[in-house]
Amino acid sequence: MKTSLECMACYLRQALQVSRIATRDQKLHLAALRRVAGIIAEIDMDLTPPENSVAVYEAIAEITGCTDPYLNLKKQSNLEALANLPECEKKIATSDEPLLTALRFAIGGNIIDYGAMHSFDVDNAMMGCLDSAFAVDHSAELLQRVGGLGKDFRVLYLADNSGEIVYDSLVVRQLAAMGLSVTVAVKSGPIINDALLADAMACDLQDVARIIENGTHCPGTPLKSCSAELLQEFNRADLILSKGQGNFETLSETAAEVFFLLTIKCSVVGEHLCQISGTSVETLSGAGELVLFHHKGNKQIDA
Repeated sequence: MKTSLECMACYLRQALQVSRIATRDQKLHLAALRRVAGIIAEIDMDLTPPENSVAVYEAIAEITGCTDPYLNLKKQSNLEALANLPECEKKIATSDEPLLTALRFAIGGNIIDYGAMHSFDVDNAMMGCLDSAFAVDHSAELLQRVGGLGKDFRVLYLADNSGEIVYDSLVVRQLAAMGLSVTVAVKSGPIINDALLADAMACDLQDVARIIENGTHCPGTPLKSCSAELLQEFNRADLILSKGQGNFETLSETAAEVFFLLTIKCSVVGEHLCQISGTSVETLSGAGELVLFHHKGNKQIDA
């Protein structure tokens, strides 16, 4: 997915939002906005929005002196999600389709996104995610695919945000219980509220999966910039599950077969998904629609 004109205003919004979190100094807020405006003037529209955001966040960090402004919010998101975990586990245990129920919780948890949204209602999203219809629903294809995988088949799970990763752990535990070998990829450095190794450890994912870093501090998975380890896992995986908008934006045109799990929080992302999925534009307005989209590819990656 390429950067759109609408992304320009979003970068400026994020610059002001993040600089205000990082410091109370209004002079630095203005300096950050001016620097980001300069970056926007030279931006490569052929790159994906997450790739272009790297320079934006590097500039904000340099000006404010704060490399991880969302650190406390990330910790809070993890704690809140962990508090909800027992109730989620009960619902999964009594579900006729435990994996699908876990997937719904994980997709609902994708609302926890400080890049796409400055405010959101996690409790409302989690309460509604079990009953809300998927705007794009390829869940039957995913369940069939998982059912056809034998013991020790490889699953790569591309994590997105902190807090959300706690709900991801519900899916990972279901897959691990089926005998599948699961690798979870997180970011290598702080960017917005994206999950890092510490966030994966906070919900004990290391007990049921192999945790790796993707080699970037981009809020997505830009394959050309990722580590050799991530690319190896990507290429040899029997099943790839991709969480969140950032991963979708960077992988929506990949040659690989990917199941995308996300909540649509941006009309531009919604429009792009409509184009590649054949879904009606009215269905994906960016108002929090739940999506499980099967992107078909030839599986051989040129990265």
